[in-house]
Amino acid sequence: MNYSGSPDQQIGKTLSPRATSMLLVALLFVASATTAFAQSPEVRKAFRFSEIEQPSKMIPALEQAAQGNPGNLYYLGLGYILQGNLDKALATFEQGIKNDDKDPLPVAGKGHVLLLQKKGAEGKSFLTKAADMNRKKTAAQFEAIGRAYLADNKFLLDAISALEKAKSLDNGDREVHVLLGDAYLQQNQGGPSVSSYERAVSADPKWATPLYKIAKVYQRSRNNDIVMDYLNRAVNADPEFAPAWKELGEAHYLEKRADKAVQALEKYIAIAENPGDAKFQLAFFYFMAKDYEKANAIFKEVLNDKNASPTALKFYAFSLMEQGKDAEAQKILEQFFNTAKPEEIKSSDYASYGKLLLKLKQDSLANEAFAKGIQLDTAFQDMEIRELQAKTYYSRKKYDSASQAYQALIDVKEQTDQRPSAYDLFYLGHSHYLDGDYVQADSAFTQLSELQPNSTLGYLYAAKARAQYDSTGATGAAVPMYEKYVEIALEDPEKNKKELIDAYDYLGQFALHKSNDLTAATKYFQKILELDPANERAKDFMNAVREMNNPTRGKGR
Repeated sequence: MNYSGSPDQQIGKTLSPRATSMLLVALLFVASATTAFAQSPEVRKAFRFSEIEQPSKMIPALEQAAQGNPGNLYYLGLGYILQGNLDKALATFEQGIKNDDKDPLPVAGKGHVLLLQKKGAEGKSFLTKAADMNRKKTAAQFEAIGRAYLADNKFLLDAISALEKAKSLDNGDREVHVLLGDAYLQQNQGGPSVSSYERAVSADPKWATPLYKIAKVYQRSRNNDIVMDYLNRAVNADPEFAPAWKELGEAHYLEKRADKAVQALEKYIAIAENPGDAKFQLAFFYFMAKDYEKANAIFKEVLNDKNASPTALKFYAFSLMEQGKDAEAQKILEQFFNTAKPEEIKSSDYASYGKLLLKLKQDSLANEAFAKGIQLDTAFQDMEIRELQAKTYYSRKKYDSASQAYQALIDVKEQTDQRPSAYDLFYLGHSHYLDGDYVQADSAFTQLSELQPNSTLGYLYAAKARAQYDSTGATGAAVPMYEKYVEIALEDPEKNKKELIDAYDYLGQFALHKSNDLTAATKYFQKILELDPANERAKDFMNAVREMNNPTRGKGR
């Protein structure tokens, strides 16, 4: 069964301008999560916790590193920035300045916080001060300054200038290259950005962050093959690099590779401390992989999650339907329709709901659901829902409604340059016929005969309809249709035996009563007896003809 409202709309989207801005923030976050400045192994390990989305472990590790070396207070302050705790970050940098007023790093850190607090002039003054400190300038000094300037897009050129100085002092510093890549990306310069990230990869091939960032850049241009290549390289470089596993899962999902999508997102969830909506994404992935039991175990949580999207409710219902739990699915779908915004509901959602109601023998409610779906189908894209609407009316013996629904379906097809099918025309005609509107039935069946001139169906039913509205045979309207029917039906007389007998009977009666042509009538009734020697009506007719032709008829013996 095909379902609408694909979660493709919720995850793995091509980036909009707003999403691009969010991407930059995310990339800067990852960049800030890893700092060099001649980091000790303990500091680098601490920031890696943030990279692999285990942030609760970062601050304790940084605090321990700072206890052993007060110079590491700068990194602790950066950790607080990553957590969004600017007050603690500022206090930490001020403590670092108090400990060593010759160290430019905490000064740059304080400027960093002030820029984040939208105190641009004050923040810039601290960064200028940091740049002027030390007669012998260091790469770490300008790296800290460049990182701080990246906090405010107004100072982007200052950031690039500082980072270029850091690069000139130490071309092997991996973080400088990543930060420059981020800066170029903010300028929407994809080429220089990727080049900088590649230099970071060269500086440290085991570092997943720049590989991940390159993938995100190519994602903007929808170059999926390159995106997948770099994401795979990222997790190969660092199997615990959670963000890349999440992106891999979403990329596989969009490419309909369900098993791989599941595997990647399961790995992400196993690593990430706060996977958030990823668990609901995993439910969608399980659904696509047809693992409905696991999907439902997650979807069930949606019922108690106020922040869960209505789409999750919908797919929970679809998953239940796949398991044959139709009554339960009905309740969940009703909850979806009650909670979703109008723009979140599609005509195909009502089509799925209507089909479920048909399975539950609630046909009248199914027609109501189909009607709502048709109301939403302003673009005439969902022919299935219109076909189901007409078919359901027909099965309920609501022939007037069925004929209207079939006519609407045909009209929509013609508006979209599609031809009505033989199925459409037959059931339109038959609905009219069973509703007693024989003229309209004839019109539909005649169109059917024109659509399929070598088929018996249109001619036969057009003849039946004409025989009804011309019940006295005054115009003989049914005769040409019956004659054409006979011509084609004789190609397989055994298959068409019953209908041929009816046709010969009508043609014989018309020849006898309207044309006074006994010879023609006799011919038709003889054909009936050839098909069915025991046909009483034909036998009676032939007996009457013989009596008429018997010269001794009426004389005594």
